[in-house]
Amino acid sequence: MEKNKLILLLLCLVSCKVSPGKNMFDPNSQASLGFLLLGAEPIVNMEFSTNRVQPGGTIYVSTNHDFTGRTDGLKLPVIGAGVTPISQVIPRSRYLYEVRMKPSITSGKFSINLKDYYLNESLLVNPENFEFEIDSQPPVLELRTGNGIDISELQSGFLDIVSNEDIVWDGNLSQVTLSGTAKNSLVVSDVIVSSRNIRLLFAGNPNSNGGVLTISFSNVKDKALNSHATVMVPVNVFAFKSGPNMNVARRSCVGIELDDGRRLVLGGRAKKDVLINGNGTLSHAEFYDSVSKHFTQAPDMVYRRQEFDVVKLLDGRLLVSGGFGGKVGDPSNGSLTSIEVYDPVTNTWTEGPHLTTPRQLHKMTVLPNGDVLVVGGLTPFKPFQSIAMVELVHITNNPATMTVETIGDLADPRGKQTQTISHPSGKVVIFGGERSDVTGPMPNDFNAYALDSIAIYDISSKTLSSSSAKLYKRFNHFSHELNNGEILIFGGVNSRLDTSQPVLRAQIYNPVTDTIRDHKNLLFGREWGSSFVFPYGKDQLIIAGGLEYRTVNGSTFDSIHDTESWSESINRFYMTSRSLNARWEGCEIRYSSTSGGGGMILGGRIGEILGNTEEYSFE
Repeated sequence: MEKNKLILLLLCLVSCKVSPGKNMFDPNSQASLGFLLLGAEPIVNMEFSTNRVQPGGTIYVSTNHDFTGRTDGLKLPVIGAGVTPISQVIPRSRYLYEVRMKPSITSGKFSINLKDYYLNESLLVNPENFEFEIDSQPPVLELRTGNGIDISELQSGFLDIVSNEDIVWDGNLSQVTLSGTAKNSLVVSDVIVSSRNIRLLFAGNPNSNGGVLTISFSNVKDKALNSHATVMVPVNVFAFKSGPNMNVARRSCVGIELDDGRRLVLGGRAKKDVLINGNGTLSHAEFYDSVSKHFTQAPDMVYRRQEFDVVKLLDGRLLVSGGFGGKVGDPSNGSLTSIEVYDPVTNTWTEGPHLTTPRQLHKMTVLPNGDVLVVGGLTPFKPFQSIAMVELVHITNNPATMTVETIGDLADPRGKQTQTISHPSGKVVIFGGERSDVTGPMPNDFNAYALDSIAIYDISSKTLSSSSAKLYKRFNHFSHELNNGEILIFGGVNSRLDTSQPVLRAQIYNPVTDTIRDHKNLLFGREWGSSFVFPYGKDQLIIAGGLEYRTVNGSTFDSIHDTESWSESINRFYMTSRSLNARWEGCEIRYSSTSGGGGMILGGRIGEILGNTEEYSFE
């Protein structure tokens, strides 16, 4: 008889067809039948209704084995937990069991070791382990891009809402409603649901000025059946809209947002024949009130300036340096060394120390200890000479006691560069720029060209060095630190001559490894002075303006109305909405993330110098 059983087993094993990934000891398989003929116990299959359960909730276990005849019934030994969350196992039939959880245990991840326990019972169990979680929190829904989008994303037809966990939801249109200032005639036309994503398709039009769109979802549950009756997802819809006119039209100005929320535009160049304080280069400043939507007079700077730089110090004061202009009362203009500080508490400007080297079109960076690094720049008159000297302004409470320290010279003198502080590496990274060298006494005796070099300032050692990585040659470009510590470099042009072309290829620099790699292309040519960059949403940048070069030698160009955005999570450039004016040589005010992001474009010129503004916001 035993011989016959063995023959039958071998026939079953030879004839069975085990599909990939299947357990060959499936109790329904021919192999399992063979073990049954030998008198061996078949595999015990257990299926659990869910792996997430509410406190005091229930998991159902279905099995092919009858545990009701056993003294201790179905046992589910939880390992690695001080207290088991299981309060009771109730048989509902010979093959279905109800597993009730203790209401007192409100969270945690648990594992049931089936293999080791039932091995002692001479049973083979599938699965060998089962992990589950007690979850008392309903799912959290949010816009994939944080809380902000460009209006074009509604006009293009869909949005993605993501969940922090798997959801159970029908996705009926009746379960989604829209409200808020951005809604206008916008409606949800269809819903596509996956395990952790809800894609909403739209019809109709949002408010052209943007606003807040509130998307309400009803009865969205997680696998533990936790649910809010209604989940509201607010979405800040950014759009370009016309702003008020400044009191003084200007170009080559700077703008900045104060810690108290006020926005300030400084200096620049006025229209032809407009003289303020005896000159067309301005000391004039204006506040923009985002509530009243008006510009009001701010205190004048001590110096008239254009093509200068401003930074906000760690204590909220503003520091400006350099530029082209002169002290109020002196009608002459030249390249400036002066520094002055604005105190928003006293609403006053105070003159500080002087730089060693006059400069304009330079850059400043506030260091972690509060000091200010001053890099690069150009002389104001032909023949142009780029500046090599790097200086450090030591900040004190009183501008009169501030001092300037010379750090050293860049290997490549430069202006029109961009620079970004890298906190992970403790360095300021200086990208590209334009180098101009004087070759003789005549106005045109200079040689100007774009740089591919990257200079590095080490904050702790106060030393300068050169990176081994190389850029595509560019100046008047942008850089932006990413959440992972890398730096995105994009835009700019490669020459000031007739052969000038925009640099479309973006690059990403890693300051820790000192390496650079190519990234995606911009859709349009963009350069500082004609382009404006505003962060918004979770990790997006919108790039507006720019010059589109249409001929081979670059001598023909148009200003660009179309904008494009870049997202760190999407990792590419994509077309967004249109700005209202194509301008260049304007200035921008970037709004902080605490005020929602976005910003304002001010002045510049389209032929003549402009006084108008436009705002990119959801307000």
